[in-house]
Amino acid sequence: MKILSAIIDFLNNNISDSPPETGGILGSRNNELIDEIVMDLPDVVNTRPCSYYPNTDFLNKTIEEWQENKICFMGIFHTHFVGVKTLSHGDEKYIYDILRSMPSYIEYLYFPIFVLPDRELVCYKAQKLNGTVKIYCEDVCIEE
Repeated sequence: MKILSAIIDFLNNNISDSPPETGGILGSRNNELIDEIVMDLPDVVNTRPCSYYPNTDFLNKTIEEWQENKICFMGIFHTHFVGVKTLSHGDEKYIYDILRSMPSYIEYLYFPIFVLPDRELVCYKAQKLNGTVKIYCEDVCIEE
């Protein structure tokens, strides 16, 4: 995953003040370099502090606005705390559901985890392959 250094700076400067299991969406103007980010708004229904439940109404509206501005939806990020760098079972199920619901021209999405307190970005890529969804770790390349 290629990501703009300004996005990393934004995460470093804003995530630590957010509640646990915070997230948002990633976008790209050229379908390659992540150069857009929108933080999710808290969903008042979410009462579980150790799970990220995206505010789908807000995020879907943002994705629609992005489409009008030729910004490609590239994935969803969220935080994990106490150095947890792996996807939970719930994360994996959610990733499968999201990728399966995407139009056929979307072949992959990124699902990075911003691990606190160390502020490490661990990226997972979900890809449609032969009718299935494969999730694997992806290197992060930070670009200026």
